[in-house]
Amino acid sequence: MKIRKYRAATMREALAEAKRELGPDALIVSTREVRRGVLGSEVEVTAAIDDDGATAVGPVEAGTPAFAAQAYGPRGAAPAVAPRRGGLEEIDIERIMAPLRAELRSLRSIIRPLGEVPHELSALRAALPRAGGGAGAAPDVGDDALVAPSQRRVVVLVGPTGVGKTTTLAKLAARAALVERRRVALISLDDYRVGGADQIRTYADLIGVPVRLVDDPTRLRGALDACRDAERIFVDTAGRSPRDREAMWALERVLDGRDDVEVHLTVPAATAPEHLDAIARRHQGLGPVRLLWTKLDEALGLGELIRGPARLGLPVTWVTTGQRVPEDLEAVTAARLRGLAAGTEAVGEVAA
Repeated sequence: MKIRKYRAATMREALAEAKRELGPDALIVSTREVRRGVLGSEVEVTAAIDDDGATAVGPVEAGTPAFAAQAYGPRGAAPAVAPRRGGLEEIDIERIMAPLRAELRSLRSIIRPLGEVPHELSALRAALPRAGGGAGAAPDVGDDALVAPSQRRVVVLVGPTGVGKTTTLAKLAARAALVERRRVALISLDDYRVGGADQIRTYADLIGVPVRLVDDPTRLRGALDACRDAERIFVDTAGRSPRDREAMWALERVLDGRDDVEVHLTVPAATAPEHLDAIARRHQGLGPVRLLWTKLDEALGLGELIRGPARLGLPVTWVTTGQRVPEDLEAVTAARLRGLAAGTEAVGEVAA
């Protein structure tokens, strides 16, 4: 039995060298990566082959004096040959098996028990309906849990910053004023975002409706009372940090007890389920009764359009599908929402 070690820059080169010297029948006993210098490394391959009766040679480095002494005897003499006794010697078998046992122990410490795999697969299957937007992922819920019409005179949009509340407010106001021919008023509490006041003024001028800017949530009640002639009032709020609880509490106190206010939690359609749940908890004190999805055109999957309302108990009245005012606004039906979630209907302009 001959056992040799070969080192090369890559596994391919080390194996090629072993096969070249020992032949195609060589047995690869073990492989490992060894450090070479300070930053470099190379691959070490230990190979073995039955040499038809030659005396077994220990696993020494090829090309070293120890290698020459064991393989060829002192001073380069011919290799000592012992009679073949049919099969491998016990010491040869042990020499081959020792590194294999070490490899197996290492693998056992890395690979998890197979008994855990079925449980993990079951947990993964249970999690998939909450994560994607596939056709079969939507839960079976009734129409009333998915959609509901707007029923209050005052519509307040709340949600994090950057979700498109101001643009959505302009779409709602334009639809009500220009299409439905109603008397509309706008109120903005967005004095927090740079340019927020200018943006809402521009929209109000284009639509031809009055706008009131309120710099303190405690003054919202007076602004609502001043719009007594309006049939529909749309209120824009500032998206703030979760740490800004004082402003949130002030708004909660103003909205509490008003039976003419309808709060819509406004979030992008691409919001992850766990993020949506956190947003809903953060705004729970404001009493949202609707979920308003924005930016459907920017979402890769729309399965949460169904799962979100069902999970939070907040039906949907409107969704937005782009930046155009007021075209990219839909008053969705349950069938439309299911079609969007399943991917059987495309995001686009649909008559509300």
